[in-house]
Amino acid sequence: MDQYKNFIDGKWIESESKETIKVDDPANGKIIGEISCANKNEVDLAVDAARRSFESRVLVDMPLLARAKLMRRIADETRKIAKEGGELLCYENGKTLGAAVKEFNDVADMFDYYAGLTDKLEGKTIPVSTNVFDYTVLEPFGVSAHIVPWNYPLSMIGRSLSCSFATGNSTIIKTAELTPLSATVFAKALINAEVPNGLINIICGYGNEAGSYLVSHEDVNHVVFTGSVATGKKILHACADKAIPAVVELGGKSAGIVYPDANIDDILYSARHGIFGVAGQICTAMSRLVVHKSIKDEVVDKLVDLSKSLKIGPGIEKDTDLTPVISENQLQKVEGYARSGIQEGAVAAHGGKRVERDGYFMEPTILNNVKQDMTVAREEIFGPVLSVLEYEDQEEAIKIANDTDYGLGAGVFTKDLKKASWTASKLEAGQVYVNKWFTGNHATPFGGYKQSGYSREKGIDGLKSYLQVKNVGISLS
Repeated sequence: MDQYKNFIDGKWIESESKETIKVDDPANGKIIGEISCANKNEVDLAVDAARRSFESRVLVDMPLLARAKLMRRIADETRKIAKEGGELLCYENGKTLGAAVKEFNDVADMFDYYAGLTDKLEGKTIPVSTNVFDYTVLEPFGVSAHIVPWNYPLSMIGRSLSCSFATGNSTIIKTAELTPLSATVFAKALINAEVPNGLINIICGYGNEAGSYLVSHEDVNHVVFTGSVATGKKILHACADKAIPAVVELGGKSAGIVYPDANIDDILYSARHGIFGVAGQICTAMSRLVVHKSIKDEVVDKLVDLSKSLKIGPGIEKDTDLTPVISENQLQKVEGYARSGIQEGAVAAHGGKRVERDGYFMEPTILNNVKQDMTVAREEIFGPVLSVLEYEDQEEAIKIANDTDYGLGAGVFTKDLKKASWTASKLEAGQVYVNKWFTGNHATPFGGYKQSGYSREKGIDGLKSYLQVKNVGISLS
């Protein structure tokens, strides 16, 4: 069994407690490695390293073009280890090999993108009076703690770390205990890129221990979290107690509205990637389809055909379409949701239960005749379960789509772009996809409405969450 350690201050650190976290392959349940479990001691070491690196101003005072070149070196070195890291990510997360390798390349792309913005973060002058020269300066917060999820463990590191680094913060990343191994391969890229010690630290520990201690640490100035609403609220309370800022991206229950003129092939493509991709373990998953009654039967029939055609298996196998969910606990949770939907009156047009084989596989599930008051229509399932709801007029469709505590994503399927624009303006969501789920990239802002969180990641907007504004007024009299 392969052994892994925490990456602190440029060195590989074993846990003082000698405790380890074992990681299994969701495709078969077999242990593939273990990593030293970070406890309070390792959190202290990581925060201290980040604090010292920030106070040394090695990144803050680095010429901005030099910072950009360093970020591009990180990008280049990350691409070099993408195959190695992607294979490990494929085994520990279960997703397809192509998707896993893409995560490393996404990290590289994000570092390249923000490298081009490091010298374009400008303050402004403010006309106070003729005898005062007043201007603003954009400055980093200091030590930034990032708690990343298990569904996109590398992409989420890249999304927040590239912003944090571009703006001059020192960073501690706490990986998810279910998928910590691939991040150690990324640490190799940091070493090869010659990143100064302490600027980026990567630790793995349990959320209720290392994670909780990290966000409440007195030397942490800024927190980034992606995960569940319940955990997000705890983190926000901890940040409020310290009066420090937090960037939070929480859950979703995204609905796609299907108008009668929709192209059904667009819907099927979006279902393949938006609810069955990564086994539906996506915050912005297309977990609800709100379909006009005139075409609902046709849409459901085509979705069932799609579900039957999907190849179920390990992500390492060629041409796999539907991979396992992350753990036995997650599988039981997803299957329980599907069962509750059926008990409440929904019809399983396809699927509805686990696949009888090794590993944590859930059948691609289409629940028809779902009503908005059902649990499966209201709570985030985080699995390959699509709920289909019916509507008669467009105002009803908008009402159904918005009738949720979440507001991360939404979608519209129609050939009428005027109707699509009107619908997008009515949907309460941070991003709206028209005729294709997941239209964005690293340049498009991402974040939620309502209990899906606030602040924005990605794009130029993402940088704002990692900077604070200082005002300087100089009396000229």
